[in-house]
Amino acid sequence: MKRETIGVRGFRRLAIVTTAGIALLVVAGGVVRLTGSGLGCDDWPNCNSERFVDVSSGHAAIEQINRIFSGLIGIPTLALAILAFRVPVRGVRVPSIGVLVSVLANGVVGGLAVRGDLHPSLVQSHFLLAMVSLAFAMTVVRRAGSGVADAARTVGVQPPTRHLARALAAGTALALVTGTVVTGTGPHAGDEDVRRFGFDISDVARLHSVVVIATVGFALALAWQLRRDPAGRQELASSVSAWIFIGLVQGGIGYVQYFNGVPELLVGAHIAFATVLWLVTLALVGGVGRVAASPPGVTSAARVTSAA
Repeated sequence: MKRETIGVRGFRRLAIVTTAGIALLVVAGGVVRLTGSGLGCDDWPNCNSERFVDVSSGHAAIEQINRIFSGLIGIPTLALAILAFRVPVRGVRVPSIGVLVSVLANGVVGGLAVRGDLHPSLVQSHFLLAMVSLAFAMTVVRRAGSGVADAARTVGVQPPTRHLARALAAGTALALVTGTVVTGTGPHAGDEDVRRFGFDISDVARLHSVVVIATVGFALALAWQLRRDPAGRQELASSVSAWIFIGLVQGGIGYVQYFNGVPELLVGAHIAFATVLWLVTLALVGGVGRVAASPPGVTSAARVTSAA
């Protein structure tokens, strides 16, 4: 019996909705932490020892809303994993399952973080695992889009462009990791009386800023390299421009918040822009993946001409 399939465009729209939902969940988690509501519910999966759902206080209500939103995100995530086996596009099953597994695992990590009184390592893992979920989700979006529009793409990108794009992605990932170390060392832990990393805040903030500056350098070098790479410029110019703009804004927010006592509003903006920057980074790396490498002896410009 022939298995039924679904439309590629509909599947891609579902992947985009899932990606957006996970990104919004990251920001919602930041709201929980910045309002000191991390232990508004001090148990998991129950809110507390007496009630499964409790909105008797403001902190409990904020944490409860975040948990409900987390559960709702599970609906498109599960649908994506199931429908990946029904859509006529190759390469979407593994990342779709990756989205589901990482989201479920993050729910467990969130529960452990609550039961572990918001230990900074668990809170750090909670955020970074969400970035892994976004990476899987963006892979599904890209591959589903390739099934619609990019299946026959044969334009070549120069090796220096690929190397710089990968260096930019690695630098962005490292900036996220060092940023979570700064977060785990400083204030806004989700509750007033929870454990923090024992590092000096100035030292870890300085390390984070060095990584960010180096990563911005990779972005500027990539923008310069695209002037020499017609194929790379056609595919990556918009993503690189977006990365530079968002990266500079994000860096500015980071410096302003650090020298002004890390006010909650700026910290929230920093979390949101970090998530958006990671999405742009994933789109940029996906753009490199969509452009096939040139065979030996054939230049990118020649491939562009022949493809036109």
